[in-house]
Amino acid sequence: MPAALTPGQLPSDKLHRPEQFKHRRTTTEVERCKRGERTDIKVSEWGKYGYAWKPEVLSRNIKYDSQTVPIPRIRHEDITPDEFYQRFACANIPVIIEGGCKHWPAMEEWSVERLEERYRHISFKVGEDNKRKKLRMKMKYFLDYMRAQQDDNPLYLFEATFHDNTTMSQMLDDFQVPDIFPHDWLNLMNRDSRPPYRWFCIGPKRSGTTVHTDPLGTSAWNAVTHGCKRWVLFEPQTSKRIAKGKGLRHKGEDDEAVMYFDFLLPRLKQANPEQRVYEGLQDSGDVIFVPGGWWHGVLNIEDCIAVTQNYCGPDNFDVVWTETRRDREKLAHLWLRNMRRFAPQLHERALALNRRDGFRMRHERPPGDHLEDASSSTSDSSDSSSDEVVDLSPSGLAKLVHPDVCLRAAGNARLCGMKAGRRQRQALDLSLSPARKRPHLGN
Repeated sequence: MPAALTPGQLPSDKLHRPEQFKHRRTTTEVERCKRGERTDIKVSEWGKYGYAWKPEVLSRNIKYDSQTVPIPRIRHEDITPDEFYQRFACANIPVIIEGGCKHWPAMEEWSVERLEERYRHISFKVGEDNKRKKLRMKMKYFLDYMRAQQDDNPLYLFEATFHDNTTMSQMLDDFQVPDIFPHDWLNLMNRDSRPPYRWFCIGPKRSGTTVHTDPLGTSAWNAVTHGCKRWVLFEPQTSKRIAKGKGLRHKGEDDEAVMYFDFLLPRLKQANPEQRVYEGLQDSGDVIFVPGGWWHGVLNIEDCIAVTQNYCGPDNFDVVWTETRRDREKLAHLWLRNMRRFAPQLHERALALNRRDGFRMRHERPPGDHLEDASSSTSDSSDSSSDEVVDLSPSGLAKLVHPDVCLRAAGNARLCGMKAGRRQRQALDLSLSPARKRPHLGN
């Protein structure tokens, strides 16, 4: 086992060792994305803490005691959707469902080899620059980078729009929403208005997400098809300062996911001995349920491939509605409008919550009367968005809207997919026309 390294200290035999990539262009693509993702450090400093040579951080055992308790676990075959709803969703308790996605085609189709074969030349999002512009990289370059990277906190492929791309959308055939999550009332929002809610993810080992809560009070499920994730969760009443380990960093230290699990989490536990901490490992084939409001962070202890989705259902609608109406005014207006048309009972519930809290929607207030706590993101939806059936996604709306609504929405979704495919093929034909062909430059 190598000796512990202090920040900035690398083993002498590893210092400045270049990453060996298979494709000639990988280095250029990786450096471009790194420069855009982090302007506070040089590209050469992404591995300055030497975590690539501290394997014990990833293999460190979780020690359970009176403070650190395991995330509940249950086998998928041992629970029905109704039992899950009562025991975990309504009770707001996280759980790892072992084998929850082991039957998916994605267990084979999302292997590194198959992904490289199927999506080799497709560009996926691997970050954002300081102007919120998406940084994209072709799959073949990202997988090349993942195999050889030596970064402390590697680039993380996180694609939210794969259902809008004809080639990427083939992934939708490789998985299905687990049967224990039958509701998704956010699909009452128009497709163009709904915030990102589903992500296809490839996380190289040592990548992860720092501790956070999910937006608008939504709950989430995350399914791992390849690799292993380490999770930490804190109950909703935990303060942000404690959950994030504020004030516990020493000079020269960073707070990326690998560092949080390495030294911030142990310090947090020591500084707050009464704080309950939930931890656990999610293996390939497992699904984890993270209820709304729970603080959570993740460390990929192996190269991981997963899909995750946020949702709203009967277990969390009240919270999601109250947060949406406050933080996303225009979005709430459009959502309420569609509730009135397609889900009258849900519309009545939303109005009842408004009456209970004395809350007035934007159209009910005088001009210029704005909410004091409203997010700047309230302007991201247009009042002119359509509220036709054809603009809805039918998934997760069963028993909430009339069956005819789901049938018509599903039919339109298929039609839109066919039209999108024709447009993309036409664009491809145009780009490959003799006047536009470019010489092949290799990898």
